[in-house]
Amino acid sequence: MADMPESSPAPKVVPAPAPPVVTDEPKKGGFFHRNTQDVERIVIRTYPKVIFLYPTMIMAFICAIFVSADVGNVNAWGSAFLIVMGFNLCVLAFDFPRTASLTLVFSIVAIILAAVLINQRTEFLPFLSDQTGKLKPTMNATFYWLYALVLFGILLVVFIIHRFVDYWEVLSNELIHHHGILGGIQRLPAPGIRLEKEITDVFEYLLLQSGTLVITPQGESRSIVLETVPNINKVEDHVKAILGVTEVSMRQSNKTLQS
Repeated sequence: MADMPESSPAPKVVPAPAPPVVTDEPKKGGFFHRNTQDVERIVIRTYPKVIFLYPTMIMAFICAIFVSADVGNVNAWGSAFLIVMGFNLCVLAFDFPRTASLTLVFSIVAIILAAVLINQRTEFLPFLSDQTGKLKPTMNATFYWLYALVLFGILLVVFIIHRFVDYWEVLSNELIHHHGILGGIQRLPAPGIRLEKEITDVFEYLLLQSGTLVITPQGESRSIVLETVPNINKVEDHVKAILGVTEVSMRQSNKTLQS
């Protein structure tokens, strides 16, 4: 009996890939991308200028840790702490509205440091060399710990007050001011408000990216000035996005009424 030819194997059926799911939901922004179109509300918080002392608090903790561990020179840690604190006090006391003022400050600091370093090698300015040689600020670890903890407590109370007690909230139809421990509320109409952003100090912007928001509600003669608003650019983008949504909804309602 003749051999029957072997049947070829049946071809494998590969399922077609599923089509991608298309949704109308906007993608949420990541670290480098922000999508402000899905913003429905924004909370604006203002802080007193004492929050700019956080570099001094951090430096106090660093000095406390290293002085307690007997690492480094006590006089060197004292000088570093005084330099940081002096910088913070200058930020609180003066306004540096332009980049030119920032360049001037860094130039003065560079000249002073250069003169000190030169005097350590040779007597470039004998009077300056004698005076800087006498400067030996000495603070023990207890001073640094107490200073850091007291300042930390003050900043913590300020943060709690402006986080949960006194803040502004912008919605699509109204501007709400929450104030007082008992929950006082002031409501203002949000449509038609005029928004202005001011960055009055370069150092304050470098420390917290803060600035001033001036909000003028429609029909109000007095403007609302919100000073020291952290992340001022992000807050402005979100407020503009909310106002844009309001404009779209108003146009849709007008179109419905006309039809």
